Amino acid sequence: MTMRVEAESGFVLHVTPYRETSLLVDLFTSHQGRIRCVAKGFRKPNKRGISRALFPYTEYQFSWQGRSDLKTLTSADALGAPVLLQRETVFTGLYINELLYRLLHEQDPHEYLYQQYRHFVNRLSVSGTDELLLRRLEMLLLDELGYGLVLDADIQGVAIAPDRQYQYIPEQGLVELINQQKAKGLSLQGADLVSMVNGDFSTRSVMQAAKQLTRRVIDFYLGGKQLHSRELYRQHLMTASVEQNNNQYDQGQS
Repeated sequence: MTMRVEAESGFVLHVTPYRETSLLVDLFTSHQGRIRCVAKGFRKPNKRGISRALFPYTEYQFSWQGRSDLKTLTSADALGAPVLLQRETVFTGLYINELLYRLLHEQDPHEYLYQQYRHFVNRLSVSGTDELLLRRLEMLLLDELGYGLVLDADIQGVAIAPDRQYQYIPEQGLVELINQQKAKGLSLQGADLVSMVNGDFSTRSVMQAAKQLTRRVIDFYLGGKQLHSRELYRQHLMTASVEQNNNQYDQGQS
């Protein structure tokens, strides 16, 4: 039986060329979850020489049909002007889209996650990267996937002590460190964990702990696959550093 969906709100997560004139697109939709479609002829220029573009971070109304997992995209109508991220926000957008593309299962609805993602990209385009919103969106994604972080007790069920050090082991939980010897890059202070549970991210140490924690857990569930967005950001930072050093050298010679 052919499945038809009309006017479903969604965002473009990932696009790759397909054959000569088409695209393979992964969409994150409000009621259907992640959907993969072939957009036939979208790369073929019209009479004015213009191809049909699909912009990330821009909400659309999509329609598609098909019997298999690979649907045929029949229409894509933007609900507003294309969103074009600037500077550092480009890498944040690439990162969160890649997470959703890699971790979400196809045709598995996540309506609340969709609402929070829409809020996140709207804020990203207007105000720039909000680290707290990013951490909360990462944690929500893990929770929606069934990998929710248990931060109020260790794996023995013992409440977290603010003055103790812990390590988070994916698929198990928090483990108190033996002899309280810090494991480089892996230890979490109990006080920071308590703050996270209470929703208090006001100190830098809590934000750093949240970043460390979500990265470790996300990397685990990626199964060793590297995120292209992280590599692009590393290259960007290296290039910026080289340019800064060159400018300082030129100023010193003038």
